[in-house]
Amino acid sequence: MSDVQLNPPLRIQPTATRKIPAKSAQARVSQFLDDYQERHVSARTQGDSTIIAQLQKLADALTQEQAMRKRNEVR
Repeated sequence: MSDVQLNPPLRIQPTATRKIPAKSAQARVSQFLDDYQERHVSARTQGDSTIIAQLQKLADALTQEQAMRKRNEVR
């Protein structure tokens, strides 16, 4: 067995909430993700890559939601 200590990924805990349109949320998450990746290019750890993957999934989901709403508005 290895003596390497495993660290779980960091958890992002919201301190407050407010409703914003999906388009605004997607833009904010994408901008944050871009900034986050730039800051952590040289010091990537497993926890960081997990956070990036989760944020990318959120950004993709918001983009899909926005596209679905546009399709429904056209109908």
